Formats: sequence, C-alpha cells, structure tokens
Amino acid sequence: MKGKQGEEQLKEAVFVLKALTHKQLAQMYGVSWLTFQNWIKKVEHEVGRKTGHFYHVHQVKKIFQIFGLPKQLNLTANDTDEINKLA
Repeated sequence: MKGKQGEEQLKEAVFVLKALTHKQLAQMYGVSWLTFQNWIKKVEHEVGRKTGHFYHVHQVKKIFQIFGLPKQLNLTANDTDEINKLA
C-alpha cells in the first residue's frame, strides 16, 4: 500500500497549468496580493487583462515567462518547455 500512497502524493505535487486567480499567483510567488498587483500593472500590456477573476492559461504562461517560474512549483522538463513556448 505504501507504493500507492507515494504515487498519490507525487501526483498531487505535480503542477497543472490552468487558469489562476490574482490571489493564487501572488501566493505562488510568495508576495502579498498588493505587491503582485503592482507587478502586474507594469506588464499588463503584455499579459492582458484578466477575464473575471481569472488569468487564462496563455496569460499564466506569459506571467511565468516575465517573472520566472515560482520556486515552489514542481515541474517536469516537458512542463517547463511548454511554459517557455510563446503564448
């Protein structure tokens, strides 16, 4: 049974690229909502405005390209390649 639990924990740790909120992105970068707000204002012309409360996947990719990948993410080489492709 230990093997299955380990696999489940590993699956939970893998990041899935998806639409994210402003608050989720701020938490990933380890900064306050207000700090992230200031960061994003400077690059909004590149990222685009969020739709409702969410940044779409292509916008999240662009944010990762601009600010770098958050250190707490557990990404595979394929994930990193996908993120580094032009949005």
